[in-house]
Amino acid sequence: MLAGILEVAFYVLIVVLLFSLAIFIHEFGHFLAARWLGLTVDAFSIGFGPAIWKKTINGTEYKICWILFGGFVALPQLDPSGMNQIQGDYSDKREKTENPEKPADGEGESSEEAPPERMLPEIAAWKRIIVAFAGPFGNVVLAVVLAFVLYAVPSARIALVDTRVGMVETNSVAYAEGLRSGDRIDKVNGTPVHTWSDLFTRTIQAGDNETATFSVTKMDGSQVTYEIALDTNNVVGAKLLAGVSAMQPCRVAEVEAGSPAAAAGFRKGDTVLSIDGEPVCEPYHFITLVVKNGEKPVTIVVKRDGKELALDVTPAMKQIEGEEKPRAMIGVHLADATPRMWMMYRDPWQQLSWDAQSVFNVLRSFVAPKRKGERKAVAKQIGGPVTIVVSLYKSVKGSFWDAWGFLRMICINLAILNLLPLPVLDGGHICFALFEIITRRKPHPKFVAVVTNVFAILLIGLMLFLIFRDVVLQTKLSRHESQQMQQLEEEKPAGSETNAAALPATDK
Repeated sequence: MLAGILEVAFYVLIVVLLFSLAIFIHEFGHFLAARWLGLTVDAFSIGFGPAIWKKTINGTEYKICWILFGGFVALPQLDPSGMNQIQGDYSDKREKTENPEKPADGEGESSEEAPPERMLPEIAAWKRIIVAFAGPFGNVVLAVVLAFVLYAVPSARIALVDTRVGMVETNSVAYAEGLRSGDRIDKVNGTPVHTWSDLFTRTIQAGDNETATFSVTKMDGSQVTYEIALDTNNVVGAKLLAGVSAMQPCRVAEVEAGSPAAAAGFRKGDTVLSIDGEPVCEPYHFITLVVKNGEKPVTIVVKRDGKELALDVTPAMKQIEGEEKPRAMIGVHLADATPRMWMMYRDPWQQLSWDAQSVFNVLRSFVAPKRKGERKAVAKQIGGPVTIVVSLYKSVKGSFWDAWGFLRMICINLAILNLLPLPVLDGGHICFALFEIITRRKPHPKFVAVVTNVFAILLIGLMLFLIFRDVVLQTKLSRHESQQMQQLEEEKPAGSETNAAALPATDK
């Protein structure tokens, strides 16, 4: 019990540190640019709320706060409304100094003097643009570094999942239309797709359409087109190609000592190719075939060191604690074959390009949707803060390098989204500065204050809505995964470990 709690606490700490690193590098970019260009920096904070630690150095207060999911750099000269307010207060005070009106004795005097207003030098618009841009640029720099680190690490699991079809459930609409294992899906609604993630995205972007057109290359090289009805009866409420999973390798991660698999000669690292002559498309397919055969002896062909070996194994019945009936087991643990969109390409520039393009695809669906209902369909699939944290947590548990890849993707997302032309974001500061350069006058401070406050309220409201929706979705996913795991525990062979991600993609 205690060990489990400590393990969770350790993973949570890693998540906090990684997320804080993304925020730190963003704010540090602003900080360095501000210092370089001579701006006043009041504070540099990692996190919000009460300070755990703080220290003032050369007029700048550095602090680390309790709520680590965020941070800020206080730059009074970067805010057009704040800058004008400071100058206005100073001007009023100067006028009163030049034209003093001394009150009568005892009248208008205060026991405490108001703190003197600062007069900060005005900063050129081009400098404000550089400071605003430096934050997103810092995220891009970190993303590039992480991408090249992953490129240089051989043990980083890079798994490009292309659009070859793995298992097609025989009771699915796709099977009835003619889609089969080994087919390659080239286009969805006329748009080329290169990865399973691309295919998933294009089906969501079908909008209100109940069907999608799939251009397919068959195993014999012929090309056909299928019009397949999409499924919306799933836990995430998205339009999906039901009953179809991606072609993925089925690798053995561990062989239990004394198990039928060990007696048959299975080894860690073996890739399962077929069972009794039927090709294995992916891990869940392997589990399905073994369960289907029950206790009957089966011949499993595996690939080891570039050679194919045929291993004869007979599953054994075993009683599992908590289950009513014993079940057949062979005693192998399967490697996690979960396709991760942030770990698809070994080439760093190719992966970074995909990270950025995925964000632009979502923005395009909002700004210029190609189909009716596309904007709404895509909006339903956008994850908020809770989803991001949960995904990062799962990545940390899965692999250190997977977590680095997820952090790289977060950095690209932060960089692009922060450059959107909204007043509360870095892109908003850039727009105000560009307005000043083009018109040779500053935007009216009241206008800036109003639009900034309005967008701040809208952004806070959006975040609260996304958090609420994330909690509901994660609760549904947790229940769904528990049900799937319970079902697999009842059906799967000996110790064959899998998870919800190893199920057909349409079941997620």
